[in-house]
Amino acid sequence: MNLMKFIKLTPLEQVEKARRETYISLKKHEKRIIEKMNKAKKDIKKDLIINYSPSEFAFGFEGCKKCYYDKKINKLELKSFFPPIFNTFDRIQKRFFNGKSSKEVNKNLEEGTIVADYERIIRTKVLYDKKDRPFTMSGKIDAYIKHKDSFSVIDFKTTNINPNKIKTYETQLQSYAFMLENSDEKSLKLSPIKGLGILCFEPNNITNKNSDLVKMDWDTKWYPIDVIRDHKKIIDYVTNIQDFLLENENPQSSNNCNVCNYFNEKNNDYK
Repeated sequence: MNLMKFIKLTPLEQVEKARRETYISLKKHEKRIIEKMNKAKKDIKKDLIINYSPSEFAFGFEGCKKCYYDKKINKLELKSFFPPIFNTFDRIQKRFFNGKSSKEVNKNLEEGTIVADYERIIRTKVLYDKKDRPFTMSGKIDAYIKHKDSFSVIDFKTTNINPNKIKTYETQLQSYAFMLENSDEKSLKLSPIKGLGILCFEPNNITNKNSDLVKMDWDTKWYPIDVIRDHKKIIDYVTNIQDFLLENENPQSSNNCNVCNYFNEKNNDYK
């Protein structure tokens, strides 16, 4: 870059010039840089123990695999805004159901007491996939039911889920059971887990307004999820994820991912 020509540019032109020169320089050495990065990644992956959260499966790995790879391997994540009102709904739901009978959730459930005030993160011991690669799981549950000789796990969702899409959440709930039955010595352990389900809340109608107080009716729907006893499905699922994360070097972006499309467009702007 010619310094005399550069200082004659406007500040905005200088920024644009520097950006383009940097891009050209990176492209010139791109192959060597990528080779070095891939070698470093392989060395890191040898001893890597990845931690998974059941809540990230449905719209993480099953969403855009490129973004999921960046999150788990490259530690790059675009955090989306989560409206605080949903945290408020969550607290109200837990406060109402805590200590009540399981029949409040669904009359067909086995009698038991709902526990909805456990706020600590649950962590598993180090586990191994089908190829003997280590991994862990951690996460928080909304509530569980303490039956006479077993437990059930409840997941609260403030949305009206299409019944045809309930299977999207199946692995998440089954992973909670897997996590709770394989927790480490410092975490909550529940075993055996014989029930799983999603309790959906959907606002229906405002029934009364008195001064600043509004009362609203909510529809609720209970969706039971199949319990798998040997957890083979979860081990197979994690093995599939680890194959993707540990054996890929630079997965392709998804055409259906808004995040990938945005960065691809920005990358093209620099060319």
